[in-house]
Amino acid sequence: MARMKSPILFAALVALCFLVSPAAQALPSHFGDKVENALACRSEWSTAFWRTYFRQHLNAPIRIWGEAEWFGGQQATMAGNQVEEFFVNVPESGALMVGALINKPLEQVKKNVEEKMGFAFVELPGPYPRWLSKFGSVLVASGPEQTKWYCARWHLGNRP
Repeated sequence: MARMKSPILFAALVALCFLVSPAAQALPSHFGDKVENALACRSEWSTAFWRTYFRQHLNAPIRIWGEAEWFGGQQATMAGNQVEEFFVNVPESGALMVGALINKPLEQVKKNVEEKMGFAFVELPGPYPRWLSKFGSVLVASGPEQTKWYCARWHLGNRP
C-alpha cells in the first residue's frame, strides 16, 4: 500500500510546483494598461524598465534576435489582440523600443487598436507598408497573418 501512495504524492507535488511557478501565475491587473500605453507611445519609459518588467512578469527572454529580447506572450491581450510575443531592445541597440508580435492580419489589428485605444493610424509611403499614429505608435505587417505593434525612439544622447 505504501508503494501506491508514493507515486500519487509525487504527482501531487509536481502539480503543486506548476501552480506556484512564475510561468503559471496570471499577469498582474496593471499589465495590460501599462503595456498598451507603451505600445501606443503614451507613456514615458526606458529600456531598463521594460527589460526588468518583462523579466518579472513574462520570465526570461525566449530569444535575443534583431537587437531585441523576445518574451513569450503569456496569452496577454493588448487592445483586443492576443499577443504571441513581446520585445524590447537590448541596451546596445541605440533605440528605445517596446513592441508586440500578434498573429493576426494588420487590418484586423489596426481596427482593434483604433477602436479600443481611440486613435487612428495613417499609412506611410515607403518600400513596405507601415502605419503610424499621431503618438508615434507603429503597425507593420510581418507577413499576411502577423503584425508587429511597437513604439520606438532613437537614442540621440538625451536619454539614458
